Amino acid sequence: MPEGAIAEPVGSGADDPPAPSGELVTDAARLRQRAVFLRELAEARALLARSTAWHGRTAGLRRRLRQST
Repeated sequence: MPEGAIAEPVGSGADDPPAPSGELVTDAARLRQRAVFLRELAEARALLARSTAWHGRTAGLRRRLRQST
């Protein structure tokens, strides 16, 4: 994706027509879904780190330990 481009969020699927069972998911659609998932995962981790201070400290220690090995 070019710099500055905004990825469209993948909808809940309620507005999308159902895909036929034999249809393959395109790479672009799969990459969009993966990007949305990773963005939401990062947001959840950041929220968890802010809400529980001990979890944030522990995660930081684990991250530094992984980088040092």
